[in-house]
Amino acid sequence: MHLKYLAPSQFPFDSLGAIIGGASAIDVPRLRVSGMAEANDFLRCYGFDWASPSHRLDLELIRTEALAFLEDELLTEPGDPPIPVEVREQRDVRKLLLWASNRDLQVLQPWSCSVLRLMHTISHCHSYFAQRFGEEIRKQILDRFQPHIYEMSGKLSLGKGAFAIPLVNFEIKAKKPMRSVLMKLLHKVENVATDIFDYVGVRLVTKQRFDALLCVRYLRKNNVIMFANVKPSRSRNTLIDMARVRVILDVVQQKVELGEIHDDARLDAIRQLVQIEPYPQISPTDNPHSSVAYRSIQFTCRQQIRVRESLPKEMASLLTALADSPVAQWPEVRAAQQWAKYGSEIHFFFPFEVQVMDEQSYEMSRSGLAAHDVYKKRQRETVRQRVLGTLCPRSV
Repeated sequence: MHLKYLAPSQFPFDSLGAIIGGASAIDVPRLRVSGMAEANDFLRCYGFDWASPSHRLDLELIRTEALAFLEDELLTEPGDPPIPVEVREQRDVRKLLLWASNRDLQVLQPWSCSVLRLMHTISHCHSYFAQRFGEEIRKQILDRFQPHIYEMSGKLSLGKGAFAIPLVNFEIKAKKPMRSVLMKLLHKVENVATDIFDYVGVRLVTKQRFDALLCVRYLRKNNVIMFANVKPSRSRNTLIDMARVRVILDVVQQKVELGEIHDDARLDAIRQLVQIEPYPQISPTDNPHSSVAYRSIQFTCRQQIRVRESLPKEMASLLTALADSPVAQWPEVRAAQQWAKYGSEIHFFFPFEVQVMDEQSYEMSRSGLAAHDVYKKRQRETVRQRVLGTLCPRSV
């Protein structure tokens, strides 16, 4: 074994840390690509063959979007430097890889890294299923909720009758623009290792904090959501201390049994006691850009979506042309004709986010520190520092 093979310089600890150390690829300060042959191999491993014109076009579209995002969203502070002409006009991504690997290039190296970080994240922004079947996915998920939302005399409720839960509001999350998806991915510690789970989402706003828990129970009991398909790492509860709720339920139960509280007054008693309880402690893993005023129960569930995949138009035209020919009786052609007539069902799981909060938290989330524009400003500053690093000072 050649001694140089074991030299410290032969161990790319930055990229190794992204593999086995839990670090994010976009936090790697420089690449280790030497020569065009290795750049070609790097791209091929990533999923792009530079010899393919269509792959080069894909890379150019991604590069163009990265430059636009960099200028429109991140390089917006007075005094921010412009993107160097060499980097802006370099359409050969292999050269960007080489520049990002050369620490002697004090200007081109960090700028190439910034562009590549954005290109890397943009390439993970697009969801095939969301793009191809977006409207049908949204419809199937919302169709689970809509039949359970009732409005009578201007008042909303989840469910109806004696067990209806009063709602202040029911919101359907608007489709997130691609740049918002990109900004969200860029600020996450895990970056592209983390999916965007709120392409589709709903929010239920209750009057009382305890009613938020009743909403979650209702969704589970009435099979609006499947608890087995909830992603545990995405569940967040900063609204209700569940341990204290258990204690309160036991205390009220005892008072009912002793005749100190009438059974008809049980719900109001629980609501009042839960309402005055302290909020749960904020976990260090919670979104660092959310204000402490933003209190809610939120979780991500996956729903199995079933859609009909239609035959491509070119294939349908070919089958029409073959209809009167002898090959029309071939088993393969007949199977294709059946597919063209009825379509082929495909199914897959798709995530959606559910958020439940009380009215007080809802109002606080819309004002003060939790206001959306303040949230976005904090998020943007993190992304700016992460993508540009020392190229731009931290904005005040």
